[in-house]
Amino acid sequence: MKVITLLGVTAIALYLSSCSTRTVELPEGYIGKDTANKMIESYLTSIAGDTADLPAPTLNSLIMDADLLRNYLSNQEIKKVKVMFAHRLDYINSGHAGQNVGLRSDALTIILAGYNKEGNYIFAPGRMVPNHATPCPRNCPDFGSASNNLLQ
Repeated sequence: MKVITLLGVTAIALYLSSCSTRTVELPEGYIGKDTANKMIESYLTSIAGDTADLPAPTLNSLIMDADLLRNYLSNQEIKKVKVMFAHRLDYINSGHAGQNVGLRSDALTIILAGYNKEGNYIFAPGRMVPNHATPCPRNCPDFGSASNNLLQ
């Protein structure tokens, strides 16, 4: 009976210790939600009046597929990721190559390219890199907390 009681107490102790709040150590580079919102709000305020004369709204954010990023970043050689602004192909192919677009959501995208510790780009098979960033506004989520421009 003492063995069963001891096992029960041990099991309960292990269970309770696994449920306790633990501090998760994050790698350097994270910022708090309030700091992020302050930075986002400053940007959004700075572009608030810029959309009146444009054929498309000013870009608030870009959305990428998480599975695409996980697949690309599963390559352990990638140590850092470079985020590059680029014109969308449909904007270029409509006769606007090299033209300043400002921050129009219908013309800008980002291209991501990881690189190794020697500073050399790492490509996915076929010398590919992730793109497929969708602009917001136009393709913003319309439900959940991500439908807001600030982190809620």
